[in-house]
Amino acid sequence: MTAAEADALHKQLADARLQVEIYKLVVDRYRKFIEDSESKSIAELRQLVRPLDSTITELKIAIQDQFHPYLYQDHYLKAVEAGMDMIFSWKPVQMPISFWVSFQDMARLKAADDIDRAIVLCSLFRALGSDNAMVLIGKNKSAWVQFSFADKEYVVDIAHKAMNAFSGKEDSHKQFMLTILYSFNDRDYADFSEG
Repeated sequence: MTAAEADALHKQLADARLQVEIYKLVVDRYRKFIEDSESKSIAELRQLVRPLDSTITELKIAIQDQFHPYLYQDHYLKAVEAGMDMIFSWKPVQMPISFWVSFQDMARLKAADDIDRAIVLCSLFRALGSDNAMVLIGKNKSAWVQFSFADKEYVVDIAHKAMNAFSGKEDSHKQFMLTILYSFNDRDYADFSEG
C-alpha cells in the first residue's frame, strides 16, 4: 500500500467514525421517543413471530431444498439444525436501544440480538411444521426457543448456540423452566413472572 492509499484509507476511516458519532447523537437525542414507540407488551410480542413472513419463507425453502421431499417426521430435526447453523452464523449484536429489527433487515445485515434471533428461529421452526415452538424469555432478557418433537422437549440456547434434548419431565428441564418469565409464539403467550 502506498502512502497516498494509506492516507486515503485513514481519511475514510476518520469520516466513518465521525458518521457513527453523529448517528449516536441522533439515537441518544431520540432514545425515549424510539423506545416508547418500539415498546411491546408480552401479548404484542407474539405478533413478532411470523412463520408466513417472506424472509422466513425464503429461509424455509433454502432448508427444505436440502431434502427431497421434505417430510416433517423424517427431516424436522435436521432442518432445525440447518436453521440454527444459518441464524447462528449471523453476528450477535447488542442494540443500543430497545428497537425491533425486521426479519428482512436481519437477514440482509446477517446480524441480530439474542431475542431477535430467538424470534427468527421460532418463526422458522413454526414454518418448518412445528405447532409448539415457543420463544422463552428469562431473567436479564436471556432467550431460548423450545419445541417438542418425537416425545422429547428441545431447548435451543441462543447465547450458547446449542440445543439440548430432554426426555419426559427431567428435573433439569423443570428447574430450567422455573427461570422463564415469558413464553410466546404467534398463537399463544404466557406470563410466568408473577408466579
